[in-house]
Amino acid sequence: MIGIDIDIGKVIAIAVKDIKEVFSSISIYGPMIGVPSFFALALPVLTYYVSVYAGPTLAGKLSSIAVTSSSIVSTSGLVFISFFTVNVLGPIFMTMPILTASVIAADSFAGEKERKTAEALLSTPVKASELLLGKILASFIPTLLLTIFVFGVYGFVTNAIVYNGFGAYILPTLPWLMMLLSSPFLALATIGFVVLVSAHVRGTKEAQQISTLLVLPILVIPFMSVLGIANLDVTFFALLILVLAFLDVIIIYISVKTFRKEGIL
Repeated sequence: MIGIDIDIGKVIAIAVKDIKEVFSSISIYGPMIGVPSFFALALPVLTYYVSVYAGPTLAGKLSSIAVTSSSIVSTSGLVFISFFTVNVLGPIFMTMPILTASVIAADSFAGEKERKTAEALLSTPVKASELLLGKILASFIPTLLLTIFVFGVYGFVTNAIVYNGFGAYILPTLPWLMMLLSSPFLALATIGFVVLVSAHVRGTKEAQQISTLLVLPILVIPFMSVLGIANLDVTFFALLILVLAFLDVIIIYISVKTFRKEGIL
């Protein structure tokens, strides 16, 4: 495990350096801005129009599914959009911390090889634990801030559109907030996984491609909900967070035990 003898100043310095280097690359702004913008702005509009035109037809199929407010039961389009927002789009939003963390972490670790800055970094009097923690923070903090921002923008835009069309607010719900609460655990698992693979790949593209495999289990959740296999309620997400926390401990532990400064060369 990481020892307690850590210079926090060095950790912060590494994190700041990495954040500056990562965001100085133009190639990172596509996945960092384009995808979140689509999630936060385009999806609420598309969901609203689907609910208006397809909601009356689909609401009957969803009538057996509990909604969060009795005021929305009377409107079929609103029943649909409430279900769709939490049970389908919610899990899709949960992929955002994975995608964002994989992009930043891959650039932070494997990117050292491409920028040829690893030699200079290794020549500094920095411990492996300080280097690892600094790079984890450099990936974790922007990922968490961007995820919170996108969740907030999506909730605001969705409520504005739905209120204009149906006269009701549908977000936030407790399950939706639980999804947001799972974001740090998803980000940590992704970052730890990138640490594991970064020493065995040649650059950022390989690291990103491998780490994005973590998205696949999350994409199963909407199908589980639609097919009635799982009810995406507070209990479901509480159990999911516990499982993710357990996996984080395992992945981070293995990452710490196997991480070597020379691995980023």
